[in-house]
Amino acid sequence: MSPEEQREVYDRCVYESGRAACEIGFWFLDRKRAAEVDESKVTCPVLVIAGTQDGMTPASIVRKVANKYKTVSTYQEFANHSHWVVGEPGWQEVAEYTADWLNKVLSGSR
Repeated sequence: MSPEEQREVYDRCVYESGRAACEIGFWFLDRKRAAEVDESKVTCPVLVIAGTQDGMTPASIVRKVANKYKTVSTYQEFANHSHWVVGEPGWQEVAEYTADWLNKVLSGSR
């Protein structure tokens, strides 16, 4: 995204909860395990999307998330996308893939 587009998107965003960020980022220090997920209880279809240029959550990490939910997940990686896949140039490809995936899930042909 151009610097102008980045600023426009940034200005529309709100700050993350510091507590939520700590619970996710420092999960190993959270005695209450607030961010812990029992993957065996996730039974719905899960679409996991990665951008190959994502410096915040690299595709290698996103693949691990997909693998954690491998019995119910579909993994899709988009070349030339970074972290903001829904707002970057080419977002239409991501939206079309997601719509097709949803249609397959809803029709039972996933």
